[in-house]
Amino acid sequence: MKEAYDTMNSKTKQFVDLTCELDATNELLKATLMNKQIAINIHLDIIAELKQELEKSKIETERVNMKLISYSTSSYVLDHIFPK
Repeated sequence: MKEAYDTMNSKTKQFVDLTCELDATNELLKATLMNKQIAINIHLDIIAELKQELEKSKIETERVNMKLISYSTSSYVLDHIFPK
């Protein structure tokens, strides 16, 4: 009977130790996941900011191109009205 009780206590202690180890591992994994999620969020914010800058640059480029076309057209008209 004592052997069965000692075996049960030994198995119970192993189970408790394993459970504590798994809890610690689980907490470490949760912390790692949180750190990685924060890093991903930072990268996504940077990407969004860069996309906004790119769109602003595209708009500015389009504006300048339209002005150049306008100036070119005006120059063409003036050259035909007032030949050199």
